[in-house]
This record gives sequence, C-alpha cells and structure tokens, in this order.
Amino acid sequence: MNEIQDLITGLESKLKSLQADKEVFIRAQGMDIEAEKLRAEAQKINDEVADLKVQVSELQRKKIAAIFPTMLSMSQAMNEFLATGTSVLDISEDGDFFIGWVNGAGQTVPYAGLSGGEAIMFNLALARALGATIICGEVAELDEVCLGAVLEKYSASDLQIILSSCHPPKKIPAGWECTDLSA
Repeated sequence: MNEIQDLITGLESKLKSLQADKEVFIRAQGMDIEAEKLRAEAQKINDEVADLKVQVSELQRKKIAAIFPTMLSMSQAMNEFLATGTSVLDISEDGDFFIGWVNGAGQTVPYAGLSGGEAIMFNLALARALGATIICGEVAELDEVCLGAVLEKYSASDLQIILSSCHPPKKIPAGWECTDLSA
C-alpha cells in the first residue's frame, strides 16, 4: 500500500508542477499577445512618422519654391548696389537660410562673419533692395577705396543718401557734396 501511496504522492507533486507550468504557459501566451499588440502599435506609429516626414519634406519644398524667387530678386537688387562682392541669399533643402556675400577674394562669408566695412556695404545694398528711397549710414569703417567705390556706385541712383564718416574721402565723385560738421 505504501507503494501506491508513494505513487499517488508523486503524481500529486507532478500534477502541481504541471499546473504551475500551465499557469506560466498561459501567462506567456498573454504576454505574446500583448507584445504583438505593442508591435502593431509601434508599426502604426512608425508609419505615421514616415507619413509626417513626407509631409514635412513636401512643405519644405513648397517653402523653398515660394521663397526662392523673392530671395533671387533681392540678391539681384542688392548686387546692383554692392560696390564690391556679390550678395548670397540662399535656402537649403532643409529650409535653413544663408545670408552672406562672396568677397573680392572669392570667399563666401556668412553675414555674421562680415567685417565692419563689408557689413556697411552689405547693409546699404540690402536697404536699397528692400525698397528704401532714403539711406542714412555710418561709413567710418570703410577704407578710402571702398568708400570711393560706394560713392561711385550710388552717385547715379535716385536715392537720397546721407553717409557720415569721421574721415571724408580725398576725392568726392560728381553728384556728392561733403559737409564738414567739425567746424
């Protein structure tokens, strides 16, 4: 009888172990189902992100298409009034703007990197390109050659221009008058 009792005890132990394994298996199945739901949600989010990236790319393309003609026109108008160098107004594929100029040495310089004299010439041309009919500017940072070039460039324009400097040019082009306020 002990043998039968031992068999029954062994079977009961095995049954408990199998029931515990069954519970683990059921929980694992539930976790697999939950994991599959989460994978589906993640894929849906990835698809939405991909769609949004396409939309952003299209909006950037439209932004460039809308702004580029104005930037080109502004740059051309500025170049008509730059005494030296060439203005650069550009928009990249990611929508970032670049404002600068190509100096006499052929180097492209961002606006923030312009010297004082370069910035003066750039700003005067930008004001004109933006439609200014009266321009006032401090040109003390321009050397004699650049100041002469600016005066020559602007002498034929229909602008009213007042330029101030602590050192007037030695040669004043036709159409300009120099007033010494130090006296």
